[in-house]
Amino acid sequence: MFTVQKLFSKDEKFYELLEASAEESRHSVQALNRVLVNPEKIPSLTEFHRSKEADKHITEQIGEALIDTFVADLEREDIEALSEVLYKIPKTVEKFAERFIVSARIAKQVNFSAHVALLEKATSTVTEMVKQLRKKPAIDYIKKLNAQLQQTESEADDLILSMLEDLYSGKHDGAKVLALKDLYELLEKIIDRCRDAGNVVTHIVLKYS
Repeated sequence: MFTVQKLFSKDEKFYELLEASAEESRHSVQALNRVLVNPEKIPSLTEFHRSKEADKHITEQIGEALIDTFVADLEREDIEALSEVLYKIPKTVEKFAERFIVSARIAKQVNFSAHVALLEKATSTVTEMVKQLRKKPAIDYIKKLNAQLQQTESEADDLILSMLEDLYSGKHDGAKVLALKDLYELLEKIIDRCRDAGNVVTHIVLKYS
């Protein structure tokens, strides 16, 4: 028998899954930080793979639930869009970790602490934005969080541009240029994924405000 309680419990399930997905994104960046602060130790992909697979499983759960579940609060396409972009964050972090391991001889000489600080800031903001969805937040607050995310992206762009300027200065050998360019671009892509997630959340809140 249909009840209002059952309807809201279904909505809660989607909020919980989306929040879990955002948390996996944050955990993957925390794992990356642990690797980069100890570059002399050859990292294992196990933790990154676990975060990506956990998020993949969450995404699959969302997809399966959407097949036969009516959701009152959020539209199906909005849930799908947010789920998809959140999954891409740990997926891209894992790709960075793979390339870092392959190019460890070169990459371990680079200080990525500033990049990781921005990644942690971005994923924390995304997680907060996703958690706000169930609270039906005021659009002004979500816009404020999204502006913080856009500012983080701008700072990351400036940082990577300065790193690329040094990389193309002519004082580095070709192998180093290729390896680090690839890593910098992947770091930029992780931030871009966070920006995309923030934009989706903002779109959702705008739609229902």
